[in-house]
Amino acid sequence: MNQNLKTEGTGRLVRGIGPVAAISLVAGNIVGSGVYVIPASLATIAGPVSIFAWIICAAAFLSLAVVFADLGGAFPVTGGPQAFVGRAFGKHAELQTAFLYWFSCVSCNAAMAISAVGYLAVFFPALNAQWPAFSVAQALLWGFTIINIIGVKLGARVQAAAMILKVLPLLFLSVPLLARARISNAIPFAPHGCGALLPSISMVAWLFLGSESVTVPGEEVVGAGRTIRRAAYLGFTIASALYFLIAVSLMFGLPARAIAGSASPLAVAAENVFGSVGRTLVSLGALVSILGALNGWLLVTGRLPFAAARNGLAPAAFAGVHPRFATPALSLFFSSLVAALFLALSYNRTLLQAYNEVAMISTATALIAIGAACIAYVALLKREPSRFSPHRRSMKILITLIGLTIVCFMIIGTGFRIVIWSLVSMLIPMICYIWLKRHRRIVVGF
Repeated sequence: MNQNLKTEGTGRLVRGIGPVAAISLVAGNIVGSGVYVIPASLATIAGPVSIFAWIICAAAFLSLAVVFADLGGAFPVTGGPQAFVGRAFGKHAELQTAFLYWFSCVSCNAAMAISAVGYLAVFFPALNAQWPAFSVAQALLWGFTIINIIGVKLGARVQAAAMILKVLPLLFLSVPLLARARISNAIPFAPHGCGALLPSISMVAWLFLGSESVTVPGEEVVGAGRTIRRAAYLGFTIASALYFLIAVSLMFGLPARAIAGSASPLAVAAENVFGSVGRTLVSLGALVSILGALNGWLLVTGRLPFAAARNGLAPAAFAGVHPRFATPALSLFFSSLVAALFLALSYNRTLLQAYNEVAMISTATALIAIGAACIAYVALLKREPSRFSPHRRSMKILITLIGLTIVCFMIIGTGFRIVIWSLVSMLIPMICYIWLKRHRRIVVGF
């Protein structure tokens, strides 16, 4: 597929994601609500030795950033992982990847809307009731959907602003904590032994997913491949630096027992330093962080059915672009409609356990899609070497194998039951593919 097809100037998609917004998309989609919760679990199960979990995960996930930076640079087309897999292995693999990644993003959007309401309830206790919480979650989901429908430039600006606003509270907390750092706070360094580092790595690993997100709206990125490549690296670096800053400041600024077991450890840390004002500011920061991630993942989600439909793998209507806003409006609307159904499921208390299981399945399905893109990268390196830098190709393959190994371990970490359900979910696109092929609706070519 020509990488310039259906971009700005053809009356369809426009290049409205500049370099700053592209970097913010990566960093903002990586840094969500997890950093506000995970430190308490790490303090409980491992103590200060968990600092190595952050370092190991950042080093390991750099391999995935390399893979998607290279793929996005070589093929700056809409769709990201599904487009890369389709180019390497054909329509069936593309449809499988498209469905798995889209399903993950949709359920993730529902979960983030619920998390945002949880933080809003700190300021508005009435949201602890079921129906007010459900109504506000729906309002947040559809509000950010409208922002993304109105235009990619507006969505990109919101993403850049949210990224700045989510960084400030983390700096506001980390700098004073470092100023009061004491070596004694990190003693004992490994209260539960060095073996506790392994479960810590498993916990932290989930927080680094998202470097692939900038490749999905590839045709809307100003500067195309060059900007995508830089954004993947810089966004990942910013997110990793923020994570490391928080981890170090908590390790030396407070004893681990101060935050162990807390539902909101950063808010507890801020209250230790600044009192109730600190707790309020950090809670606001968490809310902005979640909403920024919701905005970023909605932007990504809306492009997936669009790309699939354009290649004949989804209803043709999803390939339409709004004549005024130049966004895949129907694709965005449909994806948010499905997310809204997940929200309804989650707020039905009798089905809450089922929803939690769906959320875990969504994580596993995303990992399968990312793993497929890693394999596609190796295939494309060999098949279309001119698309990539000729330097250190063998090293790139080794890096890809490291990334694929990480993905496999994380999939296994979701549990046997979730893995089985994820594999079962792959039957849906398989049935769709057979139907499309039988009715000759599969388009020819990439």
